[in-house]
Amino acid sequence: MNILFAGPWDLVGKTTAEHFLREGHDVCWLTEEPKRTLWDKKLHGTICRGQYKAAQIVPILRSHRIDAVVVLTAGLREGSDAAADARTEPLGELLTALREYPVRCFVYLSSVELAWQGPLTPRQAVLAGAELRCRASRDTDGLPLLVVRLGWLYGRAEPEDLGIAGMALQAIREGCSLRCPYSPEDCMDAVEAGDAAAALYRMILHGVTGSYQLVTGHPLTMENWFHCLERAAGQKANIQWENKRHTMPADRYAAEPLKTATGWMPYTLLEENGWQMLRDVPDARRTEPDRIAQARRGKSHPALRSTAEMLGLFGITLVLLRFSKDVSDLKYVDIRLMFVALVASCYGSGMGLAAVVLASLSYLYSLAVSYVDISYLLYSVDTWVPFVIYAVTGSVLGYQSGRRREEREALRRQNRQLQEKCSQLQAVQEETIEIKSRLQQRIAAERHSFANLYRIVQELDALDPPQILQHTVNIVEDLLGCERVAVYRMDPDGRGAHLVACTAPMEGRAPMVPDGKRLAALRAVFAHQPVFANTELNPDRPDLAAAIRCGGRLYGIVAAYDLEPDHFTTYYQDLLKVVVGLIERNLVRALDDPRQEAACAGEAAL
Repeated sequence: MNILFAGPWDLVGKTTAEHFLREGHDVCWLTEEPKRTLWDKKLHGTICRGQYKAAQIVPILRSHRIDAVVVLTAGLREGSDAAADARTEPLGELLTALREYPVRCFVYLSSVELAWQGPLTPRQAVLAGAELRCRASRDTDGLPLLVVRLGWLYGRAEPEDLGIAGMALQAIREGCSLRCPYSPEDCMDAVEAGDAAAALYRMILHGVTGSYQLVTGHPLTMENWFHCLERAAGQKANIQWENKRHTMPADRYAAEPLKTATGWMPYTLLEENGWQMLRDVPDARRTEPDRIAQARRGKSHPALRSTAEMLGLFGITLVLLRFSKDVSDLKYVDIRLMFVALVASCYGSGMGLAAVVLASLSYLYSLAVSYVDISYLLYSVDTWVPFVIYAVTGSVLGYQSGRRREEREALRRQNRQLQEKCSQLQAVQEETIEIKSRLQQRIAAERHSFANLYRIVQELDALDPPQILQHTVNIVEDLLGCERVAVYRMDPDGRGAHLVACTAPMEGRAPMVPDGKRLAALRAVFAHQPVFANTELNPDRPDLAAAIRCGGRLYGIVAAYDLEPDHFTTYYQDLLKVVVGLIERNLVRALDDPRQEAACAGEAAL
């Protein structure tokens, strides 16, 4: 595929671009930044530096045959509220350009903070407006839109490039006081940049559209998140909890839709091993020369140790040479050659050549102390043989040692990759087994569907409407597999409703009369469809609700709460529709019975 990234440098954009490049895809990045390196210098992609204008974007789309476009929004997702005035020309100009050159996938990176409780901040309002603009283009121009709401990102980068995590980490290192607008019990989800890139890669490659939350599914409390930053910084943080805003509850950070669509699984969790990545984030207080010096010191430690060990072996060699003069059995043993072979085999070609130089100098010294004229070496070929043997031995053994070392490193990398794939496959297997069990249960339920329908008809075969409604609770609870079901009866004027039956877990907790706004919203939905599905996971509404009609008017509402994610499908909606149809049939028959006329008249008068 040919991928276009549009916008300023972005941690997840950089990581995703590198992922595509390593997998053999072509990447083009459109940016206004004049000099910044966008990805690893070893990777070859195309960088287009210029202004975000539709007249310039269209030729780029055509010349590079772009298949997918990713809009980068780090300034809005990871910045402070001061970044709310960030300009969004890439989005508007791109949408204009895509009217002339359609693509297979258009990705807009948003933030999971838009689903949090409370009013939006200025930067979140900009993101929300951009999402609405993208959806408008989808509805009017047929744009294949993918909106990805990212959690808080972290990874190995400069502190200023890590957004919220980088600012908090640097403040802890400097000993500054942190003001958090949330409470310690509020929840958030931190995603490692590599995991986010892998998820985006799968979504773009598979042509996924819609709106998804890119989260790990393992949320942290704000207190635990700061604790991870403290472990990375190596010191305590001074946090002032303001409790002005609130996040989503922990159960709303659902990653199952994304996992089901792509098979993606997060490799890194912040609490387990992700915080160790943040230890590698450089301190912004250090200057660039200090960082370079520190990196050089870190690289020089192994070389210094190897050099010291080689010099130690050379010292032992000199001692052995001195004592071997008096031992006739060691007369024909070349201790210098043994030294060269040992060093080259253990430390590679570099140290091997250094050992050759030391052995040659030692040999020359032995000739000098033996009163041999050095000029004799120029005329006698026999004296060259030790030097040649040292050089050949050091080169050959050093080369073989380096090759074996490279092979071991390659095997280690391959082993790590296989372990990661194995863990991913294990997670996918566990999820597959769970899905299989659910499908088996569904198949078993379908096999007995006729028997269940007959049982339901028998249970509903009563002439007392309150009894029918009580049986409705039991039937819906059994079919949907949930423990919270309530039935509300509409008032005669149709403006209000009151609770008439519910399951045991909801006794004393369910509202006797639903809120007027919620009831009006449900009535508006039921005017067009018999079943309401809360696909947006609004906490103020039931997960599934169905309208009970009698005599052409709304008689009551069946509401189910706390459903499993796979119970939002059309199968369960149709099942609830069939059950409600049977309820309506029995209600009509019960209300037409002459014995119920007096009771209905008394109820109306009451």
